[in-house]
Amino acid sequence: MLTNANSKPRLTSKKKQSEHQQYYGRSGFTPDYNPNHEQVINNISARRFTLEGFLYQETLFQVMSFEHGINSSIMNAVINQLLAALSHYSKILLVRFDLRVYTETPNNSLISKYRKTLLRYLDKKYQSKTWLFWVREQTPRSDKAHYHCFILLDGHKAKSGWGAFQQVQKACYMHPDTSAWLPKSASYKVERKGLKGLDSAIHRISYLAKNYSKELTPNKVKRFQTSSSRA
Repeated sequence: MLTNANSKPRLTSKKKQSEHQQYYGRSGFTPDYNPNHEQVINNISARRFTLEGFLYQETLFQVMSFEHGINSSIMNAVINQLLAALSHYSKILLVRFDLRVYTETPNNSLISKYRKTLLRYLDKKYQSKTWLFWVREQTPRSDKAHYHCFILLDGHKAKSGWGAFQQVQKACYMHPDTSAWLPKSASYKVERKGLKGLDSAIHRISYLAKNYSKELTPNKVKRFQTSSSRA
C-alpha cells in the first residue's frame, strides 16, 4: 500500500489482479464490493438502479447505469479525488449532500462563494484537510442550476456525517440564496488498509456522473469541480 501523500493507493495487489483476470478476463470487480449492501440514492433504494462496470485504470468498479450514460471524465475525477484523500489520510469520511440555489445561475459564482465558506468552516472544526466535489445540473423545467456534492474528511477526526452536515447548513446561513439537503445513506467510511468501503462509496457517488441534466450547462461553464482546504 502506498502511503506517500503524492501517490495514490494501489487498488489491488498483483496477486488479486491476477486472480481477477483469470476469472473475469482483463479486470474484475474489487473484492470488498457487496451487491446486497443496502443503499438509498436520494431516498430511493439503490436496488432500483441497474449496474454497469466502469474501468478505472485496471480495476473495474460497479457504478449506476443511466439511460443517457455516464460521464467518464466526472467518474474518473471522482475516483481520483477519493484516492488522493486516502493518500493523505488512512481513513476518510465521505458525506453526500445536495445544494439548491434560488437565484438564476448563468455561471457558478454562487457555489464558488459557498465553497470558500464551507471549506473554511470544515477546516476550523476538524483542524485537518478537507475536500469538496460538486457537479452542476439543471433540468429543462428550471432556470436554476442545482448541485450534487460530497465532502471528504479526515476519518480519524470526523466521526459523524450529521456533524459535518451541520457545517454545510451553517455555510448556507451565510449564503441565503442556498439551501442544503442530506439524503439517506449519505455517509461512508473508507480505509486505506484493504481499501475497505471504497467500492460502496464509489457506487454511491457514481450518481454524480450521470449525463442527464448536465446538457443545459452553458458553454465555458464548469460542470464539475474539486477543491480542498489549505490545512
